[in-house]
Amino acid sequence: MKESSESVNALPRKVAKGLIAIIPIKGMITSEESMFGLMSASTEILKDIEEVENKRRIKAVIFEINSPGGTPFASKEIATCIENTEKPTIAWVREHATSGAYWIASACDEIVADELSTVGSIGVMSIRPDIGELMKKFGIDVETLKTGIYKGLGLPYEKPTEEERELMKKELDEIQDSFLNAVAKNRKLDDTNVKELSTGKVYLGREAKEMGLIDHLGGKELAIRMAKERSGIKKEKIIDYGERKRKGFLRRVIEDLMRTKS
Repeated sequence: MKESSESVNALPRKVAKGLIAIIPIKGMITSEESMFGLMSASTEILKDIEEVENKRRIKAVIFEINSPGGTPFASKEIATCIENTEKPTIAWVREHATSGAYWIASACDEIVADELSTVGSIGVMSIRPDIGELMKKFGIDVETLKTGIYKGLGLPYEKPTEEERELMKKELDEIQDSFLNAVAKNRKLDDTNVKELSTGKVYLGREAKEMGLIDHLGGKELAIRMAKERSGIKKEKIIDYGERKRKGFLRRVIEDLMRTKS
């Protein structure tokens, strides 16, 4: 839960009307935009947050999260940007906010999730397919020339040495520490909860609330109500950045088809 410069208990000045932005974070989280927009790119989300910050009529922002996580860098980049946001931020978790997606949610002022939402899975992992034996069966031999002993680290056709395994494990541990420390700080968790979170366990909504991982059980309406209360809005209008992107994507597809026909 992000601390504001003013007292946490201070009530915001009531205003008659205001806009609330909804920024979606759906699918895998990456640092760059993917084809067809099937993933959440931190570059695009940061642009949306910057736009929201610069529009005076927007009084609060809701992050609609439905993601299993993604790369540590992209997740941290978004979380850090949210922490530095001056306007009230609410995380609205739909089906899941796990791994890096929960890192992002924890950076918001409050988290709303359904009792059947899954949150947590605080941890990192590295997957390296081993296709060396398969290549041998097909008579494929690969000769690798490298200038450093670690240059070929992670190649799918070479088994890592014990030294290389230790190096990869050290990197994962460093990322895990950064992840855990950020979540513990954002959610103000005690050592007992942090120790349990380090197991990478996933929690359903009610247990997540008991653990202090979320603040409220509910959905979109509750998230909007929380945003109104934190920003002091009496009557709100919603700007859905996800809908804007969908319309923009369809427009680009139609324009491309028209160019092809002409």
